[in-house]
Amino acid sequence: MLWLRRAEKTSFNERLLALHRWLQSGEGDYLLKIERRQLEQELHYIFGYHACQMTIAPGEGLLDSSQVSHINLLNPSMALTRVLDQAGCSDCDSLVISDPLHWPITPGSLDLVLLHHVVEFSERPHRLLSEAARTIIPGGKLLIIGFNPKSLVNYWRWVSPKHRRLFHGAHMISPGRMRDWLTLLGFSIEKISYGAYMHPLDRCSKGLTRELVEQRCRQWKLPIGGFYLMVATQETPGMTPVRPSWSGVRRGFSGRPIAGTSSCIRCPVQFSGENSGDKV
Repeated sequence: MLWLRRAEKTSFNERLLALHRWLQSGEGDYLLKIERRQLEQELHYIFGYHACQMTIAPGEGLLDSSQVSHINLLNPSMALTRVLDQAGCSDCDSLVISDPLHWPITPGSLDLVLLHHVVEFSERPHRLLSEAARTIIPGGKLLIIGFNPKSLVNYWRWVSPKHRRLFHGAHMISPGRMRDWLTLLGFSIEKISYGAYMHPLDRCSKGLTRELVEQRCRQWKLPIGGFYLMVATQETPGMTPVRPSWSGVRRGFSGRPIAGTSSCIRCPVQFSGENSGDKV
């Protein structure tokens, strides 16, 4: 009789660190390369003042081609922060270490938020989405990159013990379910694209064959890619400012900071930079 040992439950930070190490390997590097290429195609059309990213691959320059002025990295793991210190934080203007479920960011202050493979590994994925949605201005963009449950990436973990341990405890959220969650949070879905169709079997094929399969599958828009990239727009209407009837109240408000105190964090954390108090 074959006995399968139950894998131990790992924390959110341990999962992110394991995935980061996997992306540094040859197997994960191919996936990250395709994700960065598709992400760049969307970033050329997104503008604004402030952006924030939460990713399992800090320091990989996912937002290097972004048109947004100031890029901030929200890091949920001290282990990833130490890795980032060794590599250097060259792809962000400021770094904030925070609980992923309690963002120390003022509501309605970000033009762009990128969630890169963190929703499916969160213990409370819907709460994480709610925190991200709270910080985005009306008309702002939310980009989500997640593993596709209807792909070889998901099925391969039942064959490979290594992938089973790597994706243990992951919530493979389908694009349809993600769309429903974002709709309830006041977003409209603009686009869903897929990539890495042959992953993790891409190492068994030649470069020309691999690229041909990727190209054909993208042209046919097959929803079986290893990951999906979802582009959503915040449609919650903003409030119309009304001029106060008394004088002097305006002197009490010199600007609106980007970072502030969340409901569960007593010490406020502010983004560094000269323009951290710019109005959005």
